[in-house]
Parts: sequence; structure tokens; C-alpha cells
Amino acid sequence: MKRFLPVSAFLILAFSGCFTEYVYTSTCVYKNQTDESICFTWHSHDARHSLTEDTVFIIPPQGSHALKFWAEGHYPLPFCGDHMSPNPGDSIVVSNGEKQVIHKFYPPDPETNNLYQIKTYTLVQKRKRHITFEYIFTDTDFADTEPSAPMEPHLSLIHI
Repeated sequence: MKRFLPVSAFLILAFSGCFTEYVYTSTCVYKNQTDESICFTWHSHDARHSLTEDTVFIIPPQGSHALKFWAEGHYPLPFCGDHMSPNPGDSIVVSNGEKQVIHKFYPPDPETNNLYQIKTYTLVQKRKRHITFEYIFTDTDFADTEPSAPMEPHLSLIHI
């Protein structure tokens, strides 16, 4: 019994950290450097998700809004955390009240600043298990885009 206790304690200590997956977080800060409010709507077709206050929000002029994503074992990309896999039909609609931009997960458009693509963001801070990205909306984001829907989020956007 005396030999069993030290061996057991050693084995517990030796293997206790081997299966630990650390949680990593990414924060995406969206800044509005236009003179108009911006309505940001994320449409997810994943049955495990529904639109919440964090996926339909309005950023006032010169204001900002942050979204956090998390994953185990790696830094998550925007809109791609653990248990969050974008579907081909997912989209982000950004409107300034007059014009709107539709960012689609698939097919990606390499010619635009697609909010699903990491190259669109600026890395602001990287710590041990947390990374912060930033995207700044300017008037050029809405140049040559289609007319916008009304600014207020519609009830039809909320999945029940």
C-alpha cells in the first residue's frame, strides 16, 4: 500500500495536464468612422444558433461594437468559433441606411473586404490565448453598393 500511493500520485500528476485543451478567444472590434449609423446583421443557417443582440446591432457614427469568439486549442477566426461552422448560405449584411453590403461566406469574393476573411481585419493585440482584430467601416465600404433595406432589424431576421 505504501508503494502504491506514491506511484498513484506520480501518475496523476504526470498525466493531469496532457489532455488539457486551452480556450482561445478572438475579439473582433467593428468601428464606424462614417457619418451614418451602421446596422450589422449576421444571418447564420446553423440550427444551433439564433440571432441575438450580438448578431444584430447598430453602431452609431464614430462608435464601435465588439464580438467575441472562442475555440479550444487554437485562435478562432471571425464567425468560426467552436461549435460554429459557417454554412455556405451564411451572410453578414451591413447597411448605412441608404446602401448595404452583403458579405457571403461562400463563395468568397477575393476582390472585396469580406468580413468572413481574416485578411480583411487588422491585428491589434495578441496575448497568450487572446487575440484582438479590428475592422473600420468608412464611406468607401458603401461605394458602388446596392440600395439598403430599412435600418431597424426586421422580426423576420430572428429565427425562432
